[in-house]
Amino acid sequence: MEENDVKERVKLGAFVAGGAFLFLIAVFFVGSASNFFSRTFVVSAIFKNVEGLKEGDKVWLSGVQIGTVKTVRIVKVGEVIVSLSLKEKQNEFIRKNATASIGSDGLIGNKIVVIQPGNSPAIIQDDDTINAVSPADTQELVNIAKEVGENTRSITLDLKAISSKINKGEGIIGELLNDGAFAQDIRKTVANFKNTGENAAKASAELTSVAYEMKNGKGLLPKLLTDTSYAGTFKQTLVNVKKVSTNASAASKSLENITAKMNDKDNAIGVLLADTASAHKLQNIIKNSEKASIKLDENMEALKHNFLTRGYFRKQEKKAQKEKEKLEKEKNNK
Repeated sequence: MEENDVKERVKLGAFVAGGAFLFLIAVFFVGSASNFFSRTFVVSAIFKNVEGLKEGDKVWLSGVQIGTVKTVRIVKVGEVIVSLSLKEKQNEFIRKNATASIGSDGLIGNKIVVIQPGNSPAIIQDDDTINAVSPADTQELVNIAKEVGENTRSITLDLKAISSKINKGEGIIGELLNDGAFAQDIRKTVANFKNTGENAAKASAELTSVAYEMKNGKGLLPKLLTDTSYAGTFKQTLVNVKKVSTNASAASKSLENITAKMNDKDNAIGVLLADTASAHKLQNIIKNSEKASIKLDENMEALKHNFLTRGYFRKQEKKAQKEKEKLEKEKNNK
């Protein structure tokens, strides 16, 4: 019996010692997490809304826990002072313009305070206050989500109404999708634009061909465009035509004057044209002159055969023959 009692007491002592050891370890870890066994310094941040943040929640810097939330105290509505207990020497990484914000430890975990270190040359000290970014109010987010839902529902109804009108062929888009009058007009307009483009292309090709012919082809116009000598000749021709026109105008005026004088009875030609008796007399004079000319020719021919004068006429014929031969010789030499 005594041996069994000893065994039981040993077991009991071992169990109590083990429990005490585990308790001490747990206290050590909890104390370490809560900074019970390390030196700390305290900084504050003022939030409008802490979204359920409480004492003992963790403080993180660059993904590393550097402290815990010491106190959460409401000063007034919209102003909550949160004291942060941070581990010693962590202030080396936190600047005066650091910023504190409230986040969540996982999707559904406890709230945490996240510190952005800042870039000021000065570091924070004990009892300093850093800037804070307050999270959006949950109710405000709910209201925003509700408003977004209502707007989405309204937009959906509008889209449904628009879709119904389009399916019925109403409106411009409906006519376009259902081949309405407006769509047919657009199709005709496109066809007209196409025809216009084809005609313009043909006209351009024809103009190119004409331009090539004008530049490289035959005929007067290409020569006038490319040969400056022809252009000068054409210009001189125009000047001559102008002169001819001027001379023709002057001749026309002279003819008018002559016609006026011919119509004047005091003029000889006018008398001949108007007085038939004078005209007959002039005709008789012309006839008598012709007869006298014939008789003169006969007399000259008789003189050529007369022995007294024929020597003279032969000398004249020889002289005329020599002049003719001389002219022909000069002409051949040229």
